[in-house]
Amino acid sequence: MTANRSKSSAKREAAGRSPVLVLAQPCAETDDLLEVLVKRPDLVLLRVTDLNAAELALRDVAVSLVLVCPETAADSVTAILNKTEELRPGTPVLALRPRSGDSLPVWKGRTIGVLRSPILPEVLSRTIDVALGLGAKSQPTTKSK
Repeated sequence: MTANRSKSSAKREAAGRSPVLVLAQPCAETDDLLEVLVKRPDLVLLRVTDLNAAELALRDVAVSLVLVCPETAADSVTAILNKTEELRPGTPVLALRPRSGDSLPVWKGRTIGVLRSPILPEVLSRTIDVALGLGAKSQPTTKSK
């Protein structure tokens, strides 16, 4: 019975939080970059290290954003972009790329934002706020008199 309460509490706590899929290899630099995001109460980070795990997460979780860290090869960025469009159409992808890295022509006109690294963790956090806003469904507005 205790286990059920823990699961229920975890579900309630996760409610209202935006799931962000993070494709990143374990390394101190990436851990430092993601630290600010891990501490945010409005986000749930699902960190995976390969495309197979990313695909499983995309199938099973209604992620609000996909974040691809800079050590990811350009062809893997394209692959995760393709899978995201297939499994979670309209979900934005934010790719962190090395300053000298390529932005492939195949990315043009798709739901992807490219940020050049190095980037400050606080800047990444604010950019995620913007990307989540862009990915949200438009709400009708009413004018007040």
